[in-house]
Amino acid sequence: MSRRSMLVVGGGWAGIAAAVKATSSGWHVTMVEERPYLGGRARSFADKVTGDVIDNGQHVLMGCYSAMMSTLRAMGTDSLLHKQKALRVAFVDTSGRDVLDASQLPGKAGVALGLLRLSKLSRADLWPILRLAMAMQWGRATGHGLTCLELLQRYGQTERAIQRFWEPVVLATVNAPINMADASLLVTVMNRAFFGSGRDDSRIYIPADGLSALVEPFPSLLASHGGTVLCSTSVEHLSSDGTSVRATFSNGQDAVFDTAIVACQPPAVERLFPGLLPELVRTMEFSPIVSVYLWYDGAWCDVDFAATLGTTTQWVFNRRALGRTDPAIEKRFPGHVALTISAGSALVTRSQDDIVAACDAELRQLFPAMEGVRCLHGVVIKEKRATFLATPQVHPLRALVRGPFPNVEIVGDWTNTGLPATLEGAAYSGLKAVERLDRRE
Repeated sequence: MSRRSMLVVGGGWAGIAAAVKATSSGWHVTMVEERPYLGGRARSFADKVTGDVIDNGQHVLMGCYSAMMSTLRAMGTDSLLHKQKALRVAFVDTSGRDVLDASQLPGKAGVALGLLRLSKLSRADLWPILRLAMAMQWGRATGHGLTCLELLQRYGQTERAIQRFWEPVVLATVNAPINMADASLLVTVMNRAFFGSGRDDSRIYIPADGLSALVEPFPSLLASHGGTVLCSTSVEHLSSDGTSVRATFSNGQDAVFDTAIVACQPPAVERLFPGLLPELVRTMEFSPIVSVYLWYDGAWCDVDFAATLGTTTQWVFNRRALGRTDPAIEKRFPGHVALTISAGSALVTRSQDDIVAACDAELRQLFPAMEGVRCLHGVVIKEKRATFLATPQVHPLRALVRGPFPNVEIVGDWTNTGLPATLEGAAYSGLKAVERLDRRE
């Protein structure tokens, strides 16, 4: 056994980020993933009808995603992202559209100017938004113990500002209803992303290829550093004497490592370490995300992506503008959009046909260019356990999650990252765990 050997249990983004970081720090990493693929809840596959590669749910990154971006750069796949030059978001409803364009000035100044130029919000709506943003940055508005709605009402946000700006931000980043979402996470998002100190923090990055393409080089990267990936394999038992970690795999083999990182969801952690997690963490609720992919016989979408207001659909992504497409597929299906509905509990019991028809009808109310265009095909993906439900009661409990042994770390987007349950939160947790293990060495 190598002097510095590490077992990573789980091949989602927390585990992948940890393994990439560990290889660069000199660890020989063995990754074990019970599914036959890597990426966890962020993966892609080919649609059987159209041939288009679609994701298990549309994901969006931002320029402030430092942990995620460092992991992608190490794998050489950061070039697979469609990167905005500056933050630009269209807001669409039945009255037309509005655009937040932050390109006129760099960094947070550009975001502030872009907000002030929104035509469908009055100065009475906009100035309270900027005042609250400044209070967040100065540490006067922390949001601790409050829901997002309570924080917004406390700081005088108008109903129109909440509906047209704050609610889309909360749903997209925290994946919880605005009257339930933990306000401290919104403060983190605003300070790091929209009003971050870096010039590129607010820029939006969208994978141009399927999400699985982002991790395609990962097994080879691990192998080049003496590591290996075992898919379709689970860890049945894990123990430690404080010096080494012994694992029993589902194939019956035993192996010994110096350290281990468990990058799994709470039920899997509880299976490996019964009684480790506090009851409220073991039983935390999860919030679903519903993704809808629609194909049309005409290319009607004239924006890269847009927030939709007053509809069940919340975000529309023009996959023909954002993705790389086989020309033969595009010829048959010129129009292709991905829709996202966060906190989608109301939809998970509805049929695919019902959801497709409802979303198509909503789009036709918002985009006049759809007149005469036919919907040819639709796919609905319901990720029922997309993220933990981050309420003011649950979010503080993340600090209670600890590794069971000094040389075993628990990571994941649900652990104590201080961030919403995003790809960045997952990657950040993995990087920090490796740093802690490095210090222990």
